[in-house]
Amino acid sequence: MTEWLNVAVNNKYMSIYPYNEFLNVKYNGNSGGEGRFSRVASAEWPCTNRKVALKNLKNYNVEKFVSEVQMHTQSHASKNIVRFLGLTKENETGVSYLMVFEYADRNNLRIFLKSLKLDWIVRVKLSLDIAKGLSYLHHLKIIHRDLHSNNIVINQVHSCDQLEFIAKITDFGSAINEEDDDINDKTGVIGQIPFTDPKYLNNPKHYRKNMKSDIYSLGVILWEISSSKAPFENFMADSRGEFRDLCLTFEIINDYRERHTLFTPENFVKLSKQCWDNDPNKRPDIKTVIDDLNSIFAGLPQVLERNATIGKK
Repeated sequence: MTEWLNVAVNNKYMSIYPYNEFLNVKYNGNSGGEGRFSRVASAEWPCTNRKVALKNLKNYNVEKFVSEVQMHTQSHASKNIVRFLGLTKENETGVSYLMVFEYADRNNLRIFLKSLKLDWIVRVKLSLDIAKGLSYLHHLKIIHRDLHSNNIVINQVHSCDQLEFIAKITDFGSAINEEDDDINDKTGVIGQIPFTDPKYLNNPKHYRKNMKSDIYSLGVILWEISSSKAPFENFMADSRGEFRDLCLTFEIINDYRERHTLFTPENFVKLSKQCWDNDPNKRPDIKTVIDDLNSIFAGLPQVLERNATIGKK
């Protein structure tokens, strides 16, 4: 693993940027925050006239770091995967690198959904973006394993005088290659319970997450996109700590799910329910998800002045 990184750097397959090129590094920026295994900062990059996100691992592990970098270099061709730009070193004489990513100017999906009133054209478009990003990963035999609304970021673009939003999957810290036989989930680390495959919740030390586990997570994300609410928001607020987590885990294992809002398109409800089915064999593959979302999108009224229904709450 470390050999791969050294070869990539020495042969200039990957860019290394001087840390002093980055200004105003802040660990509370829009694209930043605190994860279980990493910290992400926003920074100005004057020589490119852009903002970026800098990611470092809390407990620097070369093998884990290189694995994540490898996956990002494989998936850079998808516009629905956050773009990996290269590496930098906070301490030029040290051994630990930071990853440099494009900056998400509209924050993560959860915050974005709560900040705007969106029509269904935008909601389904965001759903398609995420599904396409996941499809690209699955095509590469990569299982994300930690897909949730905080690991999806939103970029804002202007296209033909219209304001558009693009959803991108990020954070491959838990991702593995499907064909890696020596990697398993015996750590028992659950992740975000509302988005976690119930089969894994029921047996975290022996059940290996797979592509259908990502599909389960996507089903919960579809619900969040439809409702603009965090899953099990009331449940999480009413209880505290470990007891709350145990109760929620028990409920999800026993097929308890959120209810869809009244005006959610029927086919969207059907699709999200298929994705979060307790039985992995009944969940669709990602190609079917994309086909269904395309059909749903085609059936929506195509409002010309889309921005008229996108405004601040």
